[in-house]
Amino acid sequence: MANSSINLTSLDFETLKGQLKTYLKAQNQFVDYDFEGSNMSVLLDILTYNSYTNAFYLNMIGNEMFLDTAQLRDSVVSHAKDLNYIPRSYRSASARVDITITPTAGEACTAVVIPKGASFTTRLGSNNFTFTTDQNISVISSNNYFKASNVQIFEGSYIFDRYVMNYANTVQKFLISNENIDTNSLTLSVVEDTSTVLSYKKTENLFDLNYTSKVFFLQAAAGQKYEIVFGDGVSGRKPKDGAVIIAEYRLSSGEFPNGANTFKSDGEINGFSNVVITTVEKASGGSPYESLNSVRFNAPRKFTTQERAVTEEDYETLLKANFPEINTVAAYGGDQADPPQYGKVLIAVDLKNADALPESKRIIFRDFIKKRSPLSIDPIFIEPKRMYVKVVSTVKYNINLTPLSPGDIKTMVLSSIINFNDTYLDDFKKYLRYSQLTTTIDFAHPSIVGNDTDILAIMKITPKLNTVQSFDINFNMPLYTAISPLLKSHPVSEDHVISSSAFVYQNQPCNFEDDGNGNINIIVASADVHSFVKTIGTVNYDSGFVQINNLKVSEITGNAIKIYARPRSKDIFSQQNIILSIVPEDITLTVPAIRE
Repeated sequence: MANSSINLTSLDFETLKGQLKTYLKAQNQFVDYDFEGSNMSVLLDILTYNSYTNAFYLNMIGNEMFLDTAQLRDSVVSHAKDLNYIPRSYRSASARVDITITPTAGEACTAVVIPKGASFTTRLGSNNFTFTTDQNISVISSNNYFKASNVQIFEGSYIFDRYVMNYANTVQKFLISNENIDTNSLTLSVVEDTSTVLSYKKTENLFDLNYTSKVFFLQAAAGQKYEIVFGDGVSGRKPKDGAVIIAEYRLSSGEFPNGANTFKSDGEINGFSNVVITTVEKASGGSPYESLNSVRFNAPRKFTTQERAVTEEDYETLLKANFPEINTVAAYGGDQADPPQYGKVLIAVDLKNADALPESKRIIFRDFIKKRSPLSIDPIFIEPKRMYVKVVSTVKYNINLTPLSPGDIKTMVLSSIINFNDTYLDDFKKYLRYSQLTTTIDFAHPSIVGNDTDILAIMKITPKLNTVQSFDINFNMPLYTAISPLLKSHPVSEDHVISSSAFVYQNQPCNFEDDGNGNINIIVASADVHSFVKTIGTVNYDSGFVQINNLKVSEITGNAIKIYARPRSKDIFSQQNIILSIVPEDITLTVPAIRE
């Protein structure tokens, strides 16, 4: 008879054995029995081992039953399938090139066709990669040469899988043989009656399908592979029995070819050997198979979007799930812009390993999301802006608690701040919590007894040298106001809200500075005094909007002028298209040693 007094919830072997002993000692038959020095100890070991392995096994099974806790890829993929989510495959890096073909004497031709699969080689480090065209490209002769401009080429070569439809085999599956497939390149041809070739297109939903629709579905399968699924004769046409199915797709090397920017043709094109390749955009966008954490994150969110973009989160989820080259994305309504842009949704995209959003990517993203947006909404892709945070901290540590030098403590604090940025910042719509930052500094090492930390927000402007320009800088937050107005000539030590890095104006090193009355001035700094040169703009302390008018500089420090602003609150929130970050160059640490 089962005894409910035994507690077998632990996964620890010794605890399980102790619980079994406690139970047996409470039985009359085993009063004063020596469990350690008898054969009973061996039997208890066997019982405990059995309980332990069963508990461990059931715990693992329980974990694999849920998307959040599953550890095996096949389990995660199976749960994602329930949400109609297909884990992203490898993605081929792509580049844009101009292909110029020059016939030699006697090679007369008015047009050439660059075939699908025409290959080009690039070398990155010690590795060679092959890029290919994904379609036939016709080029007309111009001035005795042929030029195809802005051609998109993809890393990887094309291969084929062949299957024969056999309805007698009720468990037949059409599995893609290679796990390195880029599923975006997959095309399917069905050959019926030995000569009729039908082209099937991939679809992800049942909308507008009937029994004549020549479509196929793609779903994830075990072993990091993909399976082709045909319609049931109601939603999608069923190929005839005995039909030959030909799947053509491209193999990808993932992220490794990213950055390639020199290409050469692997052979003749249309019989011409004089082929010159000029790079327009270097290779980017390559990525490996989607990670388990990414599937766990994207699958439920993709399900809630139902392949339509209505809320801000819908736009962000759809783009991140379908384009692995996107590092982060933020969407917000045009009504939140200044000035408002009604009927539009503004989308800021930050790409991996890219400083800006190329126009080619902008077009691809817009075409993708427009099909999923309401007809009355126009998606507009904009460049992200970065707001940096300057951290100035005095960190005290007790030298009685550690043999480390101030330099060692400084290195640890710097590393902790960078980890803080990676964990909590470096993204859209992020909060910098001042208390979290100071706590992170205190916990960088046990010998640290406290810190006095100040922060400033930073935006950058990049003026063209010797050119008159105006700039609008929006910090999107209230700025500090509890300062006294400054005289045109005042001591360096007096507080101000706006300042800047150095630049050369009218042949003298200068800086920006506000005067406490909402004016932005150019000043010259001497050893002890800031001297007024010219009023150059204004600042709105309540909105954080800074305007600089008709600025002409002849030299700047670094590649940009940094504009510093003291926030009214030490908790900073990045809104709209602003990414909030802390970088090492903006961290200033002083580490005095004390004895306690």
